[in-house]
Amino acid sequence: MKPTHTESGHTEPGRKKPARLLLVPVLAAGLLAASGAWETAAAASESCTTYPSNSGQTGNVKCDSNSGVRQHRAVVTCINTGGHKWTITGQWVYRNRVSSATCSVSGTAGVYSIGYDRRFRG
Repeated sequence: MKPTHTESGHTEPGRKKPARLLLVPVLAAGLLAASGAWETAAAASESCTTYPSNSGQTGNVKCDSNSGVRQHRAVVTCINTGGHKWTITGQWVYRNRVSSATCSVSGTAGVYSIGYDRRFRG
């Protein structure tokens, strides 16, 4: 016997839920499992270091071999004397190498913040 449904889509008391409603918890469990992989990748990023050089005009990133990162690149936000900000990126490099991005060679802009992009494959 099929369960009867109310207009709101819920089953009446004492009836079984339709199978399609069970799909939502299964999908949610899959998403939670996938987020665990992301957390592992995020934890691996702790082995990446960022630092300025060239009197604060260049941003650098280095990820070591324990990071789980295959390649990385610097993502540097620059700021000029007028307060204008923009973002530049360094070259993709393999672990244990430094990726750099220079805001200015003339000293008219400096590093505001340093971040990085990571590739775990490739």
